[in-house]
Amino acid sequence: MLREDLSTIVRDAVASLDLPEAARGVPVEITETKSPEHGDYACNFALAASKPAGMNPRQLGEALREKLVTHSAFAAVEVAGPGFLNFRLRPEAIAGYLPKVLGMGEDFAKSSAAKPLRINVEFVSVNPNGPITVGSGRGAAFGSALSNVLEAAGNEVHREYYINDGVNSEQMRLFAESVRAYAEDLPFPEKGYRGDYVQDVARAIQSEGGFENKPVGWYQDVSQRQMLERQRVDLAGFGTIFDTWFSEQSLHDSEEVPAQIEQLIQSGAADERPVRAKLKLAKGGKIEEVLIEDQNNASEDEDVVEGGQATLWLRSTKFGDDMDRVLRRKDGRLTYIASDVAYHRDKFNRPVNADKLITILGPDHHGYINRLTAVLAAVNMRQDEVAETGRELDEIEAKLYVSPRERDACQQALSKAQSELQVVIYQLVRFLKDGNPAPMRKRDGNIYELRDLQKELGERARPNGSPEEQAQAGRDVARFYYLMRSHDTTMDFDLDLATSQSDENPVFYVQYAHARICSVIAKAAGAGLSAGGADATGLLRDPKELALLKKILELPDEVRRCAEDFGVHRLTTYAQELARTYHAFYDACRVIQPAEPELSSARLQLCMAAATALRSALALLGISAPERMVRETIETTSD
Repeated sequence: MLREDLSTIVRDAVASLDLPEAARGVPVEITETKSPEHGDYACNFALAASKPAGMNPRQLGEALREKLVTHSAFAAVEVAGPGFLNFRLRPEAIAGYLPKVLGMGEDFAKSSAAKPLRINVEFVSVNPNGPITVGSGRGAAFGSALSNVLEAAGNEVHREYYINDGVNSEQMRLFAESVRAYAEDLPFPEKGYRGDYVQDVARAIQSEGGFENKPVGWYQDVSQRQMLERQRVDLAGFGTIFDTWFSEQSLHDSEEVPAQIEQLIQSGAADERPVRAKLKLAKGGKIEEVLIEDQNNASEDEDVVEGGQATLWLRSTKFGDDMDRVLRRKDGRLTYIASDVAYHRDKFNRPVNADKLITILGPDHHGYINRLTAVLAAVNMRQDEVAETGRELDEIEAKLYVSPRERDACQQALSKAQSELQVVIYQLVRFLKDGNPAPMRKRDGNIYELRDLQKELGERARPNGSPEEQAQAGRDVARFYYLMRSHDTTMDFDLDLATSQSDENPVFYVQYAHARICSVIAKAAGAGLSAGGADATGLLRDPKELALLKKILELPDEVRRCAEDFGVHRLTTYAQELARTYHAFYDACRVIQPAEPELSSARLQLCMAAATALRSALALLGISAPERMVRETIETTSD
């Protein structure tokens, strides 16, 4: 909000200078100064634009300073170092934003995108042959928070869960056979699924009756319905709700899978030749060599191993993948990627089409980035619509493409797919107890479910709370900790710190700040003071007051940045910084002063704005903002 307005002021000043067009187009970036002694904000435009402007950075900075210094927002504009512009704002220029924040309320964090998109975000999507684990919990927290952020940045977001329930799935068949073995006391299948949850499904089937001598297909249908319901309940309890649970099997039932495969064959993106191309890639993804191998040597491909040999290949190397992929095995069963083809086509062929797809996958799925992009490119490829470059095939290209026209069509389809699809990988979570690694498995070897983690965290964080309070606490703590670090880095989840009621626990620290504000506002009302009636613009001048308001005003900018690079972890950092800034203000500036009602009113307005920003940030993260918290060492009713 404030930074955006400062950028506009600087851009207007740039426009008033006689500069080349290339210099005028340099982005204006407003940042905080490294030290308050240098002012409130800084801008590096003079440095960045000096070369296209043909001017010395300090010379350009001085020219800009002369234009800016007369603006009413600035107390001073200084050129520092090699050409930085440092801005010192007038207190009333900062305080003037307070009514805007209060007027916007819960919409304060939202903004309007210059080009709003319809974005389909697919996340979690684990097979319906097991519960939601603590590993998938990070993807659930990240995907739902990212969806919230993308919406707050002005986009239309559709949250989707892809159910891998195809009848040809080898994993689902093994799961069904495992359930049947438990239910009917049959020999257990090799590589079958063991665990309490499998026995839970078997016992539920037994309680219904009529299960004896049923085929595997019946068990697969009943078992996956039970497991899906368990997944829905657990994810909803974690604050993760989906607009669509999309069934893979529905693509087979509607004949979309064979229809799309036939289209791939017609376009040349798939064929039955008994060879596979593999690419040897150099740095930067440049192709060094194309290796053509007989399918009999393709044993490293699990889809080939399970079905014997391949009879149909997706020529995904034509679209940037490192090897061709199996679409149909020799035994006639289709692979997962065959369904992916129809699924990605479906996402762009609905009554409300998506402009962009975001697919969030777990660790060890980096190979899926090029694979899924190649799938979408193959779906998009149309040789009859290609804009030909007229360039002949080089030696490497001649091993992949049959003609320059096909190469141009494939590369243009790949470029389009790369703009439409973004595959995001989140990394592992390491759990710690007593400072040591804590493998999240039960003593009997069963997997540790997300519901187990929430229960443990809730009971430890709120030992005397009701079941509902413990469930809320467990969800809040788990989500905050999952989201504290960038999704693309491995993170440590300290279970002891996460459940402690101390200022070292970031989620407690942030939630306590909100509760403290609510307590101050309630106590002020009891003293006959309110936030209404006073114009805070000329009353808020203390550095701690202005620092708090500046921190509040950063939230919309943080949300926009998170929407651009998916760094939703910055919102947990922001919430902690805002809480810290509020506590510093609270300790230095007494809010409730009956002898100075106007100043009290102005500071109460600032407290309300801080509470709004904290609630908004926490809501985007899917975390509650309690109005009251109990802790032995801190009373929330003090002022």
